Amino acid sequence: MHFKTRGNRISLYRSHWIPKSDDVPHGYTHQRFIGSIEADAVDVSPPLRQLLTPDELSQLEQRVLLPAAAAREAAANAAARREQDPVWRIREAARLVEEAAVRSKTRPVSNYLADELRRSASALVLTTPHATQPPSKADPLNDALIAIKAAAQAVERGQYGRAPETGFKKTSVFRRWTEILAAVDGESGSLLRALQSAGFASRRSS
Repeated sequence: MHFKTRGNRISLYRSHWIPKSDDVPHGYTHQRFIGSIEADAVDVSPPLRQLLTPDELSQLEQRVLLPAAAAREAAANAAARREQDPVWRIREAARLVEEAAVRSKTRPVSNYLADELRRSASALVLTTPHATQPPSKADPLNDALIAIKAAAQAVERGQYGRAPETGFKKTSVFRRWTEILAAVDGESGSLLRALQSAGFASRRSS
C-alpha cells in the first residue's frame, strides 16, 4: 500500500500489476485509490476499515495511527505539566508588573493595588533556603525529548514534504536542523556544554 500526503490528509493506494498480455511478462503498475484519512487520525472509520486487508490495516496503524496517538499523548502531557506549573505564571506576572511600573511613572497607581500584589505574592509556597530541588516540577530536558520525538513523527508523516532533488541545504527545514544541532552539540552555549560543565556529561578526549 502506498501513502500520499496532501495537506492534512493521507491518501491510500493499492498497486496492481497489469501484464501486457498472457504471453508477455512485461507490464506496468497501476495504483488504485482506496480512501483517505486525516494525517493526525488515531482510528480508522468503519467504511475505510472494510476496504483494507489486515496487512494494509497494520501498515496504516504503524505509519499513521500510532505516531499520531503518541504525538497527541505528548501534547496532552505537556499541556498538563504547563497547567500545573506555577513558574511560567510567575514570570509572566513579573513581566506585566515591570511594564506597569514603567507606566506608573506617568500614571501612578493606588497603594491598594500594590498591597494586593504583595498579598498575592505572600501566598506563594516557597522552597527552603537549603532545598536541593527546583521550586517547580518542570523538566526542560524531558520537554525537549518529547518535542524531538514529536518532530520526528511529524517529518515521517510528511508534514514538511520531500526535500528538492538539489539544493536541500537552502531550505528552511535544513537551516532549522543545523540550528538544533548547534543548540544540542555546539561549541558554546549548547546543551551538551552545559551538561559537561554541570558534570552530567563527559568531555570528549582531544
